[in-house]
Amino acid sequence: MEEISLDSGANGSRPPPNQSQGGEEIAISIKEAVKMYSKNVILKGLNMTVPKGKIYGLLGPSGCGKTTLLSSIVGRTSLDSGEIILKATKREDIGYMPQDLNLHEHLTILQTFKFYGKMLNMPEQLILERAKDLSLLLELPPDNRLVVELSGGQQRRVSLGVALLHNPNILILDEPTVGLDPVLSSSIWNHLVSFAANGKTIIITTHYIEEARQANLIGLMREGVLLAEESPEMLMARCNANSLEEAFLILSRKQEMSANTEQVNDTYNKSYFNRGKATQTKLNDGFFRMNRMNCLMYKNLTLLWQQKPFLCFLFLLPLVQTYFFNLAIGHDPQGLSIAVVNKEVASKGIAECNPDLYSGCFLDDPNSVTISCAFEDQIKSKTLKITHFDDVRTALAAVRKNYAWGLLYFPVNYTNSMAVRFANATRTSEYHVESSTVQAWIDLSDQYIGNMVKANVLYTTQEFLQGALRRCNVNEKIANIPISFKTPVYGSIHTSFIHYASAAILCLCCYYLPVLLTAGLILTEKKEGMMERMMVSGVKFTEVLVSTVIIQMAIHGLQTLLAMYVMYIHFDNPYLGSHFPTMLLLMLLGMEGMIFGFLIGALCQDFSIAAYIGTGSNIMMAFTCGLVWPLEGAHYLLKTYGPFLPMTAPVRALLAITAKGWWFDTAPVIAGFASIFGWSVVMVAAIFLVSRLNKDIWVMRK
Repeated sequence: MEEISLDSGANGSRPPPNQSQGGEEIAISIKEAVKMYSKNVILKGLNMTVPKGKIYGLLGPSGCGKTTLLSSIVGRTSLDSGEIILKATKREDIGYMPQDLNLHEHLTILQTFKFYGKMLNMPEQLILERAKDLSLLLELPPDNRLVVELSGGQQRRVSLGVALLHNPNILILDEPTVGLDPVLSSSIWNHLVSFAANGKTIIITTHYIEEARQANLIGLMREGVLLAEESPEMLMARCNANSLEEAFLILSRKQEMSANTEQVNDTYNKSYFNRGKATQTKLNDGFFRMNRMNCLMYKNLTLLWQQKPFLCFLFLLPLVQTYFFNLAIGHDPQGLSIAVVNKEVASKGIAECNPDLYSGCFLDDPNSVTISCAFEDQIKSKTLKITHFDDVRTALAAVRKNYAWGLLYFPVNYTNSMAVRFANATRTSEYHVESSTVQAWIDLSDQYIGNMVKANVLYTTQEFLQGALRRCNVNEKIANIPISFKTPVYGSIHTSFIHYASAAILCLCCYYLPVLLTAGLILTEKKEGMMERMMVSGVKFTEVLVSTVIIQMAIHGLQTLLAMYVMYIHFDNPYLGSHFPTMLLLMLLGMEGMIFGFLIGALCQDFSIAAYIGTGSNIMMAFTCGLVWPLEGAHYLLKTYGPFLPMTAPVRALLAITAKGWWFDTAPVIAGFASIFGWSVVMVAAIFLVSRLNKDIWVMRK
């Protein structure tokens, strides 16, 4: 066998000419292409020339750099140095089929064709005609079948159909015949040959080396360089081989035996920074195009309509959340048990303690009545459940075992001592002061319930004494605490926690539902490669952002209306403000949540990390927005910087609007809107920064 020397493609020492050896017009020219990931050199000064109207078979083992090279050609990856020149000026000139499917599984075949066709600015009638032709060519199932219902081979044929749909001048096909039966594979190759005869340029990679004999040119790639770039017949003749596979093995052994291979690799590893700048043909995609945004909206709406249970879930979730929150939180506890030791009726028995018998004035004959019974009846009106005990020791034991939330002790001479106290006033003896005082032990381990029981006992005492004095024709205000609470400036005198919390719950719902939906959508499309294929078709991040915001704002508007109906109409929480500032605040808060969802999508690569960030931030916002505890009672650092957190100012603004009826000209409302706009700008900037640093799919990878 004659000695074979590695040509210029192997070592990168000579750039390809502007024309092929036959003087043909060049469609794709790659010169001295260098690409590195971290410290690994993927493309090592690679040269490649693809003549117009030819099929170029790019062969090589996995990991040799084929996918990186194709990504660079279609503009998804930028070279570190070198040059890529395409005979194309716009995205519509290129058709790309990636190695993975990268299709939306819940779209039908026809919907998939419409989506990518509209993205590439094709008229709908032409899309339908091309879809029909491709269905016959690729032997596709009925076009109303969902992609997820197709077999693996059928899905690959749909993916190939998407690349062929807009009849491009340059086709980049990454293993299009994998998983197809030999008859269909042969049919596809026959059509590729006819496409090339009509002037189309095709680059195709394949694992089936022998089927590449039908290509006009073969590029054998290994370790980031081309070992050879010739016609199949010439390549086999030069290598004195009977098959392309044998020729590839011969050239691979020759590369391994080359004395300077290691030296060349080291040279590229050390000196690629010193090479010239990278030059790549820029396709005229435009910064923002309405047709691409419209097709993204079409795709989002279609996917939602295809998944009706999920669509119902979107609208039921805010309704269920607000409904159960109102049912479960903010209402005063009912039926709390309180222990009572009443020594005043101990001799007569508890059964004789009938408050109806003591409706007169106890000052007239205090020895004939027992007003502690009326006191107990007043306590029952506060929804407290009384349990009688014979002595303090047993009653305290019941409180310690959580059978009761507190203990009230009435002394033996309670009625008589109370009469002496009112009659003598400042001259009352120490004995009668003590005997007219109800002693109380309250369980304050649960602050809310303990304080509520404590407040009920205090208010009950005041109301009871007022009634007793009224029956004696004495000014009942004598029994009042020396302060008079007038009608509240805002709110109700009997306000509950739910009235305050309603604003925070609405804000949290309106913020985090869009966060979860947006982050899930972005991560799904990233993880399944669909975003990658859309970006190759020319879609810009701005179009993804705007189309997603439009669709989700419509959904968010309906979710907000449902939540407000439950919160302010069904459960009748206080609502004094105007509808316009309320809806505007909640809608903008939802937009901020969508942007945060985009940021999570940019930061994360899988759903678990995204779930941790979403859940963790939700809990943090709930703690810091004032829902759990007022910010005025927090640590001084949180008290100082808490108002600048994303949820705090909007919650205070909504509370000011709904509970006080304030308008845009007040400081809390202005601060709420300023917080939303400020954080939205910060997060949009963070999205672009993180995307650049992570080399994310919606920016060109460096």
